[in-house]
Amino acid sequence: MLAASCAAAQANATWTFTYTGFHDTGDDVFLPDRQLHGSFTGADGNGNGILERLEITSLILNGKDFVACEPDSNDYYICGAQAFSYTLGGALSFKAGEYGSDPEGWVGGGHYFIAGDGEYMYSYRPSHDERRAWLWTDKTGLVIASPNPEPSTWAMLGGGLLVTAWAARRRGARGG
Repeated sequence: MLAASCAAAQANATWTFTYTGFHDTGDDVFLPDRQLHGSFTGADGNGNGILERLEITSLILNGKDFVACEPDSNDYYICGAQAFSYTLGGALSFKAGEYGSDPEGWVGGGHYFIAGDGEYMYSYRPSHDERRAWLWTDKTGLVIASPNPEPSTWAMLGGGLLVTAWAARRRGARGG
């Protein structure tokens, strides 16, 4: 039981990260305080040292989970994480976003992120187009915090330890 709990403790983990400093193309200025906050949850199931798209259960960028929104996609709204890769202790790469339009295609918009490239927003309607982009530069910094096990993992570990302690106590009470 303890071994199973320890294995589960390594299963899913959550990493948090922050990118800081972007070039605002709308105002043509570097914004040193602009941030992109994110997190991702998953496990390196194939043990290759790289967390890949099919191994994550969550990718949150500025508060929106681009894995959780995928089932909401339809003919007029697409949401999801198209690509993801994190080399454990190293490089982070992702492409995620959402976009949509009315059935005729007259009104629509989108918001997407490409790590190492930019955050993009656009909207359109008859006689109006709007686009914004915040681009990565050589001054853009990245901080990734150590992974935290999922709350259910802690519960399983605690349960496993309780069962182990109870079994040891029973053996001790029986004298062997």
